[in-house]
Amino acid sequence: MNRIREQFVFLAATAFFVFFGIESPFAQGAWWKAPELKYVEIMADEAHGSSPHYWTFGGPSATDSTGDQTYLYTQDSGTNANFSQYVVAELRAADNADQVAHRWATPHIGLPKGCSQFGRRVVVGNGGQSQNVQPFYSYPDDYDIGTEYEAILDADVSADCDPLHFNHDGTLLYTDHYLTDTGSRSSLHRYKVTSPLNKDGRAFIRDAAWQNNGTFTSSVARLRNFAIRYIGGKDLIYYGEGATAGVPSPVYVFDPESGQETKLIDSVFEVGEVTDSDIVNVKISGVASGSPYLHVMGNIGGLKIYKLAPDGMAVENGGAPVAVFTTDDLNALGNTEAFSSHCRAYEVTDDNEYAFLSCHNASNSIFVLRAKPGSSVQEWYKR
Repeated sequence: MNRIREQFVFLAATAFFVFFGIESPFAQGAWWKAPELKYVEIMADEAHGSSPHYWTFGGPSATDSTGDQTYLYTQDSGTNANFSQYVVAELRAADNADQVAHRWATPHIGLPKGCSQFGRRVVVGNGGQSQNVQPFYSYPDDYDIGTEYEAILDADVSADCDPLHFNHDGTLLYTDHYLTDTGSRSSLHRYKVTSPLNKDGRAFIRDAAWQNNGTFTSSVARLRNFAIRYIGGKDLIYYGEGATAGVPSPVYVFDPESGQETKLIDSVFEVGEVTDSDIVNVKISGVASGSPYLHVMGNIGGLKIYKLAPDGMAVENGGAPVAVFTTDDLNALGNTEAFSSHCRAYEVTDDNEYAFLSCHNASNSIFVLRAKPGSSVQEWYKR
């Protein structure tokens, strides 16, 4: 208990640097320009399952939930798997894994595929489950010292939601479907948040006035994962093609208010370029500085990073990535062979200084990557 309260003191001195993008004591440059493995956090048994999926930043912000990076949530896609919370400032500041531990962990009811936080509550979806079960659950972000624990949240949607994200001010929730028999895998659904997130009951109502009765059908065949960031005074939604067998792997940005979907990249991976090019993670960094980057992770395909225009609506650098990491590169960085398996857990800090990764063949591990201090920004590419 004392350790938890000490972390709040630590956060008070560091969190506003991380969240607001101000030059911080951690300043060291983008991790991908001279990357190194700082350490590998070996997660306690109660803090992980066997298939890490769609790790997510979150925090108590009630003004921009899409940019709050106070916590890292390390969820897993297994049924009743473990779900845990780490303090991002602690992960960054640690010199080794002995200095890091999860803040809390709990078995999740159902089969989660993602989470999103607004205010003091984090909401988890119930992906891949059959009907007649509840679609959402919520937890307090101070789970160990709170008085209200898991709440069951209902909505007019079948209980098979994949990732979910609040918009910046927590008035709307977006999600998609996992099972094809309950909805299109191409679709995004939008809900109005109508009730408190800390009480059992119906908290979300489909926004029937938006798009087609609250549903937008995207251009991808399977929308596995998506990201929402608040850029230029509006929420933007980023996603890529999650079913690429024999077809390209494009990435899109969608403006939910105008209804405009824009293709950012024709194909991240050429057909046959990698083992599995299904896009399982799309992340955006650099928002606070006004210089955003797009990070795209393949299922078993590595990572490519692109420079975005300041408004987040186009890719610069002639459409070419500014950094490429193959699965072999990630294995070399992590001193492992684990990244040759499914890699569906990736987050990057908004200041670009740290990345956190995991994969199925290292499901108990958080690989913490940063820029190697004192290195030339081109050292990685000259190796």
